[in-house]
Amino acid sequence: MLLMIQTAVPKGLDTTHSRFVDRCYRLRMLGLGLGAICVGTVLYNNHAHAAIWALLMANVCAWPPLARLLASRSRDAETAEIRNRLIDSLMGGVWIALMQFNLLPCVLLTAVLAIDKTDLGDARLIGRGLLVQAAACVLTLAIHGFAFAPQTQMLEIVASLPLLIVYPFIVGKSMHTLACRVREQNLKLHRMENGDARENIA
Repeated sequence: MLLMIQTAVPKGLDTTHSRFVDRCYRLRMLGLGLGAICVGTVLYNNHAHAAIWALLMANVCAWPPLARLLASRSRDAETAEIRNRLIDSLMGGVWIALMQFNLLPCVLLTAVLAIDKTDLGDARLIGRGLLVQAAACVLTLAIHGFAFAPQTQMLEIVASLPLLIVYPFIVGKSMHTLACRVREQNLKLHRMENGDARENIA
């Protein structure tokens, strides 16, 4: 599922910009890959139509490199990534409807999409994501039809475990690494400022 597709990043990008885009790309690939196992198991048990499987493959394989390209070509990568994560929420709403509200996968998907926004904004961004997700879910139900099957089978529980365990751990590790990098940069800046101050005094 984790199809790593390389997208050319324009020359001259700031290093911080490039690191941010790459980090978001890797996390999105991981999240969608693990999420596809969870969603795909439910679709399999529900005997989903081939068109729905094609949509899942497009979401997993085509969307991450496209999101990376959009962010890398934007002058404001953070704003572009906020838009990308709202699109993630939109697709989350679609999958919740197509999974017929299967309880554990749907709750897990909602929680992961909320966690995914914590490093880009406050509760308002999470709230915007939930609104987009709910709107997409309602629209999908209007197009595809309403079906309600909240029971989660054992196979679906097992398929949810990788997303439940691995993704939050990787996100936490990524945020810790980022915090350490920022702390190191602040320390270097502090040392440089102190050095300049000593030179001025001398």
